[in-house]
Amino acid sequence: MVLVASQARDDGSVSIDQDARIYAGLFDGDERYEQILSAGRRAYVHVARGSVSVNGNPLLAGDALKALDPRHLLIENGDGAEILLFDLA
Repeated sequence: MVLVASQARDDGSVSIDQDARIYAGLFDGDERYEQILSAGRRAYVHVARGSVSVNGNPLLAGDALKALDPRHLLIENGDGAEILLFDLA
């Protein structure tokens, strides 16, 4: 996963005027990504194409998953998947 947008322009990301961090990633095969979120944060995962599993929930292109105070996200089992992950206040 690559950080593409953040309030503080962390890791070379573009600047946004929101308390959010937006990540993009490609998953195909054995790739796994674990995201630990701070208390009180929310997460939104959108699958742009392909399929992937998020915390054991299978998602297809166009699907999304919203998690309130998730603390831990596990993204795996991708099949030609392109996803966006929003870490929100």
